Amino acid sequence: MFRSGPVVIGEVNPFTVLNPDEICWVEVETHLETLKMAMPDVDRIRRLADRAQYEALLSRQWPRWQKNPKGKPGDMLEALVEISFRGGLELYLHVTGRVAKISLADAIFGAPAITGTMEPDGTLYINPKAIVRARIYHSISEVTYPTGIWVATADDV
Repeated sequence: MFRSGPVVIGEVNPFTVLNPDEICWVEVETHLETLKMAMPDVDRIRRLADRAQYEALLSRQWPRWQKNPKGKPGDMLEALVEISFRGGLELYLHVTGRVAKISLADAIFGAPAITGTMEPDGTLYINPKAIVRARIYHSISEVTYPTGIWVATADDV
């Protein structure tokens, strides 16, 4: 959907035309089966309710990850992601899976969409092209970046 041409909602009069490059995410709330786009070695991406839930989980998990990082392929992976979009919109995600030798930057920005779950019954489709910033706290001991990416060291970017 995010890599298609314009999205048309409605068929006759009126109808709406959307620019898919400007859509940050789509939420689908249903008991029906929805399309899931798998990411390598990721078991689940869950949308958190708000920043407060994200910060509560981060304050509990981050110290554990720093003390005992996981580095071998197949080790359990856990991450908390704060995503910022154009216009100031934000999403908070909890990711679980297994450590793999993949580039997180490629996994996020190279996908046609990032698929997650929403409570109680829903699917979340995130448009990687609309992401301005993704801040990732994770349990991995070493992160791989693609060739040609600019990496800076900073306290807060």
